[in-house]
Amino acid sequence: MLKRILVLAATVGLVWAAVWAADTPQPAEKVELPKMKFDDVKEIAPGVYFRYSSISATDKAIPFGGCNNTWIVFKDYVVVIDANFPKEAGDVLAAIKKTTDKPVKYVLDTHHHGDHAYGNTIWAKAGAKVIGQIACARLLKMNGATEWEKAGKDRKDIKDNELKLVDESFDEKLVLDDGNQRVEFMYLGHAHTPGDAVAYLPKHKILCTGDACVNGSFNYLGHANTGSWIKVVERMEKLDVKLICPGHGEVAGKDLLAKQRRYFEDMRREVQKGIDAKKSLEDITSDLDMPWYKEWTGVAAKDNKTNVEHVYKELTGKIDHSKLGS
Repeated sequence: MLKRILVLAATVGLVWAAVWAADTPQPAEKVELPKMKFDDVKEIAPGVYFRYSSISATDKAIPFGGCNNTWIVFKDYVVVIDANFPKEAGDVLAAIKKTTDKPVKYVLDTHHHGDHAYGNTIWAKAGAKVIGQIACARLLKMNGATEWEKAGKDRKDIKDNELKLVDESFDEKLVLDDGNQRVEFMYLGHAHTPGDAVAYLPKHKILCTGDACVNGSFNYLGHANTGSWIKVVERMEKLDVKLICPGHGEVAGKDLLAKQRRYFEDMRREVQKGIDAKKSLEDITSDLDMPWYKEWTGVAAKDNKTNVEHVYKELTGKIDHSKLGS
């Protein structure tokens, strides 16, 4: 009888251990990250290349080189993640030609902002088709001409070209698979913009996030929904991923997702505390204390006042997320 009780207890213990393990976040897989300088290109997986674009939140002397780019070499063609600016699109195209002689067939705009979509014109001239999420395609069509003209005042590469819209849009998911490579374009919700898309490479456990996840103090909240953004990052965290290729900043491990999520969770909590205490926006901003964020990015969270103001307006009902970017 005692033996049967011990066996039963052991079985129950194993079941509860399994339940506990399923509900407990597992540590991110440790991977060796590529050491890269600005404009470097590295093969981060077989047939998958990452170009690290220049940007700095702390050194204004570093020229802004647009967004990072990833490309995947399929059997007969190449798929590029993000179109970048026109000038940088040309640089990326030249870099691709050093890695393969296959033509670029598809380019994904992870969202409609100029540093991720204005290079569409260059890729189209090279024979590629532009893909984007439905909201990205809509926002680029609705606001593109005005924003393009405005951006052209400061950038010759924009002034000397014409806006190119999305050729093919998708709602929740679009998959490219030739038996050798597979990339899944997915919409996980309103994060950085209403039309964010990510590119997931399940075979290589790589996630290209656009600006829905960045590595450093590069978050722009002009078209963001930070409450929804947290949920979007949580959905990313459920994917089997070991490498994150962010829209800006260095390649990182999966733990980068937790940092990005925590930024919004902590800021929303601290701003809400200030609102509940009837503090002014100025006092809430000056009192914002997130030392871990400065350790990560080199910038104090309170110094990005526009981000704090955006969250404040969200939490006080002064932003209609359905009209962001429209």
